[in-house]
Amino acid sequence: MIIYGVDFSSAPTKQKPIVIAECQFDSCNNRSSNQSSLLLKRFVLIYSLNDFESFLSKNKFGVGGFDLPFSMPEELIEYFEWPNEWETFVRYFCGQSKPFLKECFKSWCKKRETGKKFAYRLTDIQSKSSPAMRWVNPPVAWMMHAGMRRLINAGLIFPAHDRRFQTKIEHKLIKSMELKGSVYKKKLALEVYPALTVRKVTNKPYKSDEKVKNNSARIVKRKDILKSLRYQKVGLCLGLKISLYNQEKVIEDFRGDYLDAVICAMQAADAIMSPCFKLPKFPNYLEGWIVGSND
Repeated sequence: MIIYGVDFSSAPTKQKPIVIAECQFDSCNNRSSNQSSLLLKRFVLIYSLNDFESFLSKNKFGVGGFDLPFSMPEELIEYFEWPNEWETFVRYFCGQSKPFLKECFKSWCKKRETGKKFAYRLTDIQSKSSPAMRWVNPPVAWMMHAGMRRLINAGLIFPAHDRRFQTKIEHKLIKSMELKGSVYKKKLALEVYPALTVRKVTNKPYKSDEKVKNNSARIVKRKDILKSLRYQKVGLCLGLKISLYNQEKVIEDFRGDYLDAVICAMQAADAIMSPCFKLPKFPNYLEGWIVGSND
């Protein structure tokens, strides 16, 4: 099974591409043991949103971990009377102009008291992530706007938003097919958040888009995080296998995109090894869920 970790950019360029970590379960390990590993095969760099959609459409993978919000807070959706069925809402949201959405967000915030300006999904609160409606620093709302319609168009399945998806049945199927060496043909998309794993190692900065901030302390933090991933010390049920060449690439990347892509893949792999895919027992199919945010 191929597993992708996607460090997404809403406006990819040659200087700041979408970074994808392509991985697979290590065939030398038994997935049912505590010594399972995820093998990093390669990094894929994508420089445009159209190429990103093409990549998703053409590749037949088992699961992708995507670091972008898959939805908005239910409270916000109800306030603006936007569609309350998830896929219909996503297509509506992604079809609106950013200036229109920004005015909606600003009008919401203006009516709220200081310190309570944003609306949050429950999973944003649980994971201590930026609110999905945030349009600056970081502009996660524009990540959803740029990415989600393309994920849907590429034919991906979204377990956290699909009432018909039965995680326990799919978990057993994945486990059975992996042991037999068969190909799992469905394309699953899980919302992930690298900071959930990074916090198990450090609360100090480990990356920056500004190269001038790439000091020795941040390099050491990236080394520490990578080492913890390799030796299964971040609360995930599998460790990372990575070549020396790719280790150097991860450590040298001052933006942290390569490292975040690897973490996205590991979080997705960890989730599908759980019968519930690390989703809540009673999901909110409109808001969705960041896997592992209820751990």
